[in-house]
Amino acid sequence: MDRFNTQLSFGDFSVKVDNVLTVNSEYEWELNFKAKAEMKPGSSLKIVVPPYQHQRSEEYLQTYDYWQKNYIYAYGREDNICVDVKIEKVPSKFSHINRWHDSSRVAIVHFDKGLKVGDEIVLKFGGIDRPWLEGECEPSRISQHAYKHGGTFITNEVYIDVEGIKAYEKLDVFPRIRIIPDKIRKIIINTPTVVKSNEKFGIHLLFTDRFNNPVEMNSDESFKVIVRNLKTGEISYVQEENGKYWGVLQNEGYYEIYAEFPNGHVEASIVVCNDMMDNIYWGDTHFHSNLTANIRDNDPGALPDYGYTYAKEVSKLDFVCMSEQTFQFNDDRGVNVDKYTWNEIGKKADEHYVEGLFTTFPGIELHSKRGDTIILFGESFCEMDYPGESVDEVHKIWRYYEKNKVLTIPHFHRYCEGRPRKDQQEIKHEGFNIENWMQSDDKEVLCEIYSSQWGRFENQEHPMILKARANVKGNSFQEFLKKRKKWGVTAGSDGHDGNPGYGGITGVFAKRNSRQDIFDSLKMRRTIATTHPRMFINLSVEGCSIGEISTKAKEARTIHMEAVAPVDIKSIELIKNEEVLFKDICGKKFFVKELVDFKTSEEDRYYVRVKLNNGHLGWCSPIWLDDIDSND
Repeated sequence: MDRFNTQLSFGDFSVKVDNVLTVNSEYEWELNFKAKAEMKPGSSLKIVVPPYQHQRSEEYLQTYDYWQKNYIYAYGREDNICVDVKIEKVPSKFSHINRWHDSSRVAIVHFDKGLKVGDEIVLKFGGIDRPWLEGECEPSRISQHAYKHGGTFITNEVYIDVEGIKAYEKLDVFPRIRIIPDKIRKIIINTPTVVKSNEKFGIHLLFTDRFNNPVEMNSDESFKVIVRNLKTGEISYVQEENGKYWGVLQNEGYYEIYAEFPNGHVEASIVVCNDMMDNIYWGDTHFHSNLTANIRDNDPGALPDYGYTYAKEVSKLDFVCMSEQTFQFNDDRGVNVDKYTWNEIGKKADEHYVEGLFTTFPGIELHSKRGDTIILFGESFCEMDYPGESVDEVHKIWRYYEKNKVLTIPHFHRYCEGRPRKDQQEIKHEGFNIENWMQSDDKEVLCEIYSSQWGRFENQEHPMILKARANVKGNSFQEFLKKRKKWGVTAGSDGHDGNPGYGGITGVFAKRNSRQDIFDSLKMRRTIATTHPRMFINLSVEGCSIGEISTKAKEARTIHMEAVAPVDIKSIELIKNEEVLFKDICGKKFFVKELVDFKTSEEDRYYVRVKLNNGHLGWCSPIWLDDIDSND
């Protein structure tokens, strides 16, 4: 380990630590302090450890189990030096942060009898060579994230209270510790999902370690980029031009772009060549930064600029909505979105918006008695008013922004079963109540069927494997379809670490990558939602496309289903009125089917569910048809 020395008027500090660490590696440090002036009884040092990753299931610091990781302890060089360490939570107005293990990030090193000139104390964190154990304990580890533009760093903050009156002065004694990726394990290929024949398109290769951190390609890495026609099996090799890869497809059809990479794994991309179809733009409609109060309390590193940069350069998303959480709109910035935060959300969205290349939507996640709802704004906040304290419910958003481009997207997680404790919002509103959902508006035409933080909210039957575990009755996509909600589907990461697109994503059929076009397509429900893979799903019923509502339908309905995925399709299902009408065990990467539905009723709705061999899922928004006189 390296040693860093700092001399101050009241004492000398010496820190021993590795200032460059590889992700998921062992992490330990030692801080020595030698007093050069008397420290009074009750004086102390305070160490604030930065969060490595949001909402881990372990304490960052602990003093109760000497054998376990993240143990921090102190001792004096001589027996007459009395020193003790206590752990505190980071301050927050949120009860759930006070419960979280990873909010244990503040160590207070007490000198009950003070320190005399020349007294020396040692503070240690982690490691396996602790006194009396010497290898019989578990090491601490750094997390798996190393993706921030310009480098990923952590720095422990050190404060001193010389007088014993809790008047802390911040000190600069710890070096910045750089977190670097592991070696290359994977190539992730990104391409447009829909292209025109004989039209040049870009092929982007991202080299990552096993945790998806970007890694610079080594000159000795050997790989070849290949295009394969999924129907004929015909392959061709893609040529590099000035460090970039480009493709051109002469014939319509389904294609796979992959690589021969003997040193690791390849995540392929699929391309549908179709001269009549709009492109699919991929985005994350739900991620956060530290402009959200509870994230700012417990993850100060998730800056908005980092999130937007990650979306563009790592996830290769086409659009995002950064939606910051609030209960109300007032001056209580410790909990809510105040006017300053509102302006920052809008400013950052406008700064990163590049029409035709990268679309940003300013957003809010409103916590209310109905649950949690993403509010996606289709225009700049410069053209919109700050709502104010009276706007505290979704239907008030509809009225307040009646003349603005706004979409509200329910995020179902708030009221669900299987969680050990309820938070402030659930306790206050006494759980899920369907009466809070009865109002409708044309500003609410989508819902979040999947969230990477919480799980799948399609229906009651499919168990969730993430934090939600199981949903309360009535609070799912299919249950609201039964109640005649005309909702399309989205999926989002709900990311809190500044890495949008790491999980659930939403595909939108649109003409151009612009706020206008993508917003319009979202409002028309021209969407696909997936748990992460960029798959192509297409459905038409009697000429109606995804998201459409028709009042002119024949009794016998012709249905066209289509799906293409970068991994073999395990099954594809046509869901009619929340029941499986048709299912095929596909076993390959593309599927096309024409069928006829003869059993129609007064109001029918259809959507497609795709399950891949690796467990990932995708859905398209429904099509609604009212069955009327077939001669009409």
